[in-house]
Amino acid sequence: MAPNSKFQIPNSKQKGFTLIEAVVSSAVFAFVVVSVLGIYTVTIRLDSKTRAERAVQENARFIMEYLAKLVRNGSIDYASYPGQNANNTSTDLWVVNQANELEHIFLNGDNLSLTKSSSTLLNSSGVRVTKLLFLASPSVNPLTSDKLANQQPSLTVVLELTSNFGEKLGDVSKLNIQSTFSSREYPSREP
Repeated sequence: MAPNSKFQIPNSKQKGFTLIEAVVSSAVFAFVVVSVLGIYTVTIRLDSKTRAERAVQENARFIMEYLAKLVRNGSIDYASYPGQNANNTSTDLWVVNQANELEHIFLNGDNLSLTKSSSTLLNSSGVRVTKLLFLASPSVNPLTSDKLANQQPSLTVVLELTSNFGEKLGDVSKLNIQSTFSSREYPSREP
């Protein structure tokens, strides 16, 4: 053929992508993007769950340590204690502290409140108190009762805390705790 003819042989050194190469590279790119987004969302959910668990555990530790210190160093005020029911349980606790001040701990909605000279919350805003029970043992003051002269006052606390973090059920953390504290007051053994 003559060099001036209208029909030319295609040059095999032309640069560019074929349709198949473009489709394959788009599919690989989409797979990588979807994988990265999946890992990102799993990481975000794991972080939310971890924050919820940490908040619940920190609040539980603080509340239980405060109650343990209060009961061990103070005394249950049996005159004010409203736990005189069939199970001897209550959601209110009255304790006389070391400074001889009456402290009232009670469930106020989803919050654990402490009233002494003023009112304050024992749990943070990120945690709800969903269950609270106090069980004083024995049901009457053993320090003033002759029949219970060898018993030491103790308090069992049943507490359930739930986190306020996360919108999905898997992001909510719930913790149940039960502990018993004994007062350091001992009954007198004098006749």
